[in-house]
Amino acid sequence: MSANRVESAVLGEWLRALQTTVQAVANAMDDVRPTQDAGPVPRDIQRATRLLSGPVFASSYGMVLEGAPDTAQAELPGTGSDVLLDRAVNKIFDVADRASSAAGAEDAVLDAALPLGRRAIKHLSELSEVLATSNTDVTLSWETRATARRTSFSSESADRCRRALRAAQVDDEDTRLEGTLVGGSTTRGFIEIAVEGSGVLVIRTSKEDVTALLARYAQRRVTADVHVLTARSPGGREHRSYALRDLSPREGADTP
Repeated sequence: MSANRVESAVLGEWLRALQTTVQAVANAMDDVRPTQDAGPVPRDIQRATRLLSGPVFASSYGMVLEGAPDTAQAELPGTGSDVLLDRAVNKIFDVADRASSAAGAEDAVLDAALPLGRRAIKHLSELSEVLATSNTDVTLSWETRATARRTSFSSESADRCRRALRAAQVDDEDTRLEGTLVGGSTTRGFIEIAVEGSGVLVIRTSKEDVTALLARYAQRRVTADVHVLTARSPGGREHRSYALRDLSPREGADTP
């Protein structure tokens, strides 16, 4: 990129990668249906997360990208005021911010990206590669009625992000946990289970289910069937993300 100019090939590749990354992250953050890492992103999510090109301006080089109209967001069940596009873009900003940190950036990137699953990790890596290989720096701003954020994604931090995501060994499995349900969050969509020998584990689930699960099982012994995604960084650290499949009272435990 030079003053007031950018190579058309780099711009086109960046915009394509940005759009597919937004869709993949939004699909991973959809609270209504289970996340799938294979097959196409559902059409309603694709429509609701379209980025439309607006005015171009000259500073170093700038472009305005606008989200789909609110009516497209309303097609998605369960989004309410917590718009899926806004959540997806904010998550991408989270990853960019962590890649820019001076110390522990690679582990921080994995912690942010791992809960999104394999598809989103792949697209985040591709998005980073465009900047890393073209020696391009970008500054991103995002404004909605609920959000105002700004982040910088340099070629150096993009390379750090790409290396962290590509070098990590990612495995997944279904397993069963036994412990005590000790808390949760309806805002962020998770429950907390205290498991002997492992501490308190944060387990993602649909926001709509959290209140009922807490009402029924809070401070009780439970059995949780979960999907575990594990990423091992080159330095040997393990990052785990848990998604709830089923929750039931532990055999022999009292039920309400």
